[in-house]
Amino acid sequence: MNFLPRMAARVIGTPLMVDRARLEIILSVVGPRVGIEAGVLPPEMDAASDRHGFTVTPNGIAIISIIGTLVKRAGAIDAASGLLSYATVENMILEAATDPEVKAILMDIDSPGGEVGGVFDLASMINEAKETKPIWAVADDAFSAAYLLASTADRIYLPQTAGVGSVGVIAVHVDESERDAKEGRQFTTVFAGARKNDFSSHAPLSNDAQSNLQQEVDRLYRMFAGMVASNRNMTEAAVQSTEAGLFFGENAIQAGLADQVGTIREALFDLSSLLESPKKSIFHRAAQPPEQKQLEANMPNDQQQATDNPAAQPEPKADTPAPTPATTTQPPGETIDLDKIRAEKETQLRGEAQTIVDFCGLAGMPDLAGSFIAQGLNLESVRKELLSRRASGEDIQSQVMPGDGTHMKQGANLETNPVVSSCRKMAQQHKMEV
Repeated sequence: MNFLPRMAARVIGTPLMVDRARLEIILSVVGPRVGIEAGVLPPEMDAASDRHGFTVTPNGIAIISIIGTLVKRAGAIDAASGLLSYATVENMILEAATDPEVKAILMDIDSPGGEVGGVFDLASMINEAKETKPIWAVADDAFSAAYLLASTADRIYLPQTAGVGSVGVIAVHVDESERDAKEGRQFTTVFAGARKNDFSSHAPLSNDAQSNLQQEVDRLYRMFAGMVASNRNMTEAAVQSTEAGLFFGENAIQAGLADQVGTIREALFDLSSLLESPKKSIFHRAAQPPEQKQLEANMPNDQQQATDNPAAQPEPKADTPAPTPATTTQPPGETIDLDKIRAEKETQLRGEAQTIVDFCGLAGMPDLAGSFIAQGLNLESVRKELLSRRASGEDIQSQVMPGDGTHMKQGANLETNPVVSSCRKMAQQHKMEV
């Protein structure tokens, strides 16, 4: 099967969230084979990365690699072209988020970005997943659509020479009409619908078609900047002021697009520290507010040592009587409090029911929560059932390409989903006799 027309259709005449330099590379590869312009594939794109899943560290951190050009779906040309589908990333995030052995997720990103279709839904899913587990990111270059995914992380690290940004949307139209005339080819297109032939490569782009394409690019750009602003706690104007530029190292931090310069090893160390002591700050002292530094500088040495190391608190003097421990031994023959046991059991069941509702919502199948709760399935059984039954949901895509069916559900989330709300209400009312 010849995949070249399909590849060309995914690049030419449709809005993309991809770094401009990488777009030129893609065009140089696809172009010669569809009659555009000759080019050479750079060595780093000769083969796709190994993406058979994710690894989990001994302390429960799932490392998910997001490497290569991002597309909505990838088929047989995946390994040969270095493509990674949003569906693959979604499956890895979902499995890690619902795995009880995984305590946190670290996204290892090295991507120039890619297609619009699917990226907004994936970013929304990651935002929901991080409500239950910490999700951090290491951006060893994360541009455009890849940066949108990185921006969902609670904290973004990047190596000294790595970059982030390119918060923008781009579209390319190739006019081959002059070449067709030189080669003696004339195309006659029969179509219905005034906009059907807008982006034909065998005719110049009309003013109406260009205006329509610009409107779509602007719409997607507003969505892109708005989601990044929300994820990074920035204003939309501040995001747009970057003008889709690329930011590296400290410049990325000053622009608000990253949090810390560091390698994946440093990110893993800090994330592990957070898991071991959630209430302890793992940020470097240089990142503390000035007033906090001054406060610590004015503290007496023994008090500062006690603050930094609670285990170093002075032991009580020998002549100080030790407090009498409270006894927990029940007197013989005391009646067991069945009401208390029932209440504790009911609290446990409600908690499990709430987790099942969250799992189903995250998997995009909230209507299954009530059935799972009624069957009395445990969390592991629910997780396995969801992973085996989950179906693809609707994506936010471009409206330019025919048949894409783009639309956006404003404010759609677990809190506003009526089915999820109903399941949560059921979970609160659900009781089981002990």
